[in-house]
Amino acid sequence: MNTVNENTASKDTIRQELTRILQSPIFAQSDRLGRFLRFTVEHALSGKDEGLKEYIIGTEVYDRKPPYHPSQDSIVRTEARRLRLKLKEYYESEGKEDPVFIYFRPGSYIPVFRSKSAPSDGPSGVASSSEDLFVEGSGIAIAVIPFLDVSGQPLSSTYARGVTDELVHELMHCDGCRVIAASSIAQLGLQVPDIPALARKLGVQIVFEGTVREEGNRIRVTSRIVHADGFQLWSQRFDAAVDSSSLFTVQEQFASALVNRVRPQQSIIRSAEASAGPFLFSVYPAILKGEALLEEGTAADVQAALTKFREVTEIAPGFARPYCGIAQCYSWMALHDVLRSVDLVSLARHAAERAIELDSEMNESLAALGNVLALEWDWSAAEDSFRQATASGSHSVSNRQYAMLLTLLGRFDEAWLYLENAQQTDPFSYLQKVACSKFFFLSRRYDEALGHFSEPQKYGPLPLEVLLYQALIYVQLGQLEEAKKLARMVQRSAGAQLSLRAWIAELLARCGEITAALAIVDEFKLVAPGKPFSKFRQASLLMALGDSEAALSSLASAFADKEPELPWLAVDPRFDSIRSIPKFQEIVSKLKLVNSA
Repeated sequence: MNTVNENTASKDTIRQELTRILQSPIFAQSDRLGRFLRFTVEHALSGKDEGLKEYIIGTEVYDRKPPYHPSQDSIVRTEARRLRLKLKEYYESEGKEDPVFIYFRPGSYIPVFRSKSAPSDGPSGVASSSEDLFVEGSGIAIAVIPFLDVSGQPLSSTYARGVTDELVHELMHCDGCRVIAASSIAQLGLQVPDIPALARKLGVQIVFEGTVREEGNRIRVTSRIVHADGFQLWSQRFDAAVDSSSLFTVQEQFASALVNRVRPQQSIIRSAEASAGPFLFSVYPAILKGEALLEEGTAADVQAALTKFREVTEIAPGFARPYCGIAQCYSWMALHDVLRSVDLVSLARHAAERAIELDSEMNESLAALGNVLALEWDWSAAEDSFRQATASGSHSVSNRQYAMLLTLLGRFDEAWLYLENAQQTDPFSYLQKVACSKFFFLSRRYDEALGHFSEPQKYGPLPLEVLLYQALIYVQLGQLEEAKKLARMVQRSAGAQLSLRAWIAELLARCGEITAALAIVDEFKLVAPGKPFSKFRQASLLMALGDSEAALSSLASAFADKEPELPWLAVDPRFDSIRSIPKFQEIVSKLKLVNSA
């Protein structure tokens, strides 16, 4: 993109303006900011603005030497904030009559040049184009309308008030959110006819509203996010079983789960350096839809999520959040589609690196990269990325994925701290339920697992994977009839998914139902040579069928193919009987795991 051609200012005029700025008292005492401004302006005037990335500025302007990692060294981002403020100060004082404005849009290192005579919103950084993601501002202004009790029952009425209060509380503690006082809403609520009018009166960008329903011992909370123009951006529904003893806890979790899923993620908004522009709000529903589909954790839903994220990147290539979604989709697929697992990990890495390039401070970018690094078996780098992610703010995805890395490394007590944090934030999450059940099984906390899932419907129905992990736990406890019941229950819903069919066959074999297990194995050819199916899962199935030699051979093939699932063998109880065999120990050793069980 040639920045100069988009306005009426000539190169000579822009260079004259640059000289005026650098000679002004505001910039005369700031050599580094002057270098930053001169470098970016000259770079843009030469037609090389595509190369104005954080890394280039760090090395060329601030003399950073390899190994320089922008995600760990924030010098460029910090100085860019100072530069925007200095330019604003300059144009509000001695430069207010200058013929040209030079400024930087939030989130960009490419300078914008605009002639004073050209239509503009001035040097404030607010773009005239509707396609700008970020505009000048301090986070997102929000109003929360009291939730409506539609059941008219004492409990639903209590929840309507409680959820409203908890939502305000959660939003107040969410970086990048500014919440209008409840008293202001109460005064205007009866005076304005609709949400657009209310938003204009309050000066907010989005409004939360919702309903609470009660049926039996269950509460349903439906929350809607409405843009200031009156169009609905998103709707989220949560169900939970409640009683008087869990009143406060469930209200808190309704609110925390909602905010966790819809909160602003971009670091420039979370740090209150900018606000969301109209174009960002226009793509926000597609982002939330993609993330909701990914949360469902089925092959069809993840593919649909990937499509959504790709659509957003096509129209908003400078937006980091959809690239995080793409990386997470490919990472999920790599664990469920071994035909192309190495290629899928490569695609996930490309998307994660693009997200880091666009926003290296965003929690989700760092978590997406950490996830990819774990799939590449780079344990140290993965942990570093997750540590940065969790240090940049609490979010259920980064906490959960870091917990699973720690679980794989056998550091169970540390893992539970992060997993519990994710659980408190969003216990309704499908992927969180699966992660908890997997953790309990791998860490051999069987009794604790049964207690944890003793109220299976408290936060909604359990995913099939959770039931299968529960069945494996029953096997470990010797409760084979309970394990078989769960296996049969899942079998009725498994369809033709190979991973679920293999799991069911394995469970039946471990329960002594060898004939039934072999029937499934034969029907789906689960251990046939050349079968496009995970060698790691084949090995687990072969262990259940009593063929440890074939299992070891499958594990060796999984290592050769660098299957992302393979490292779990280091802590998986299903391989305990061959753990002392040299061939098994050699595979574990090659994985270079540390602190593994």
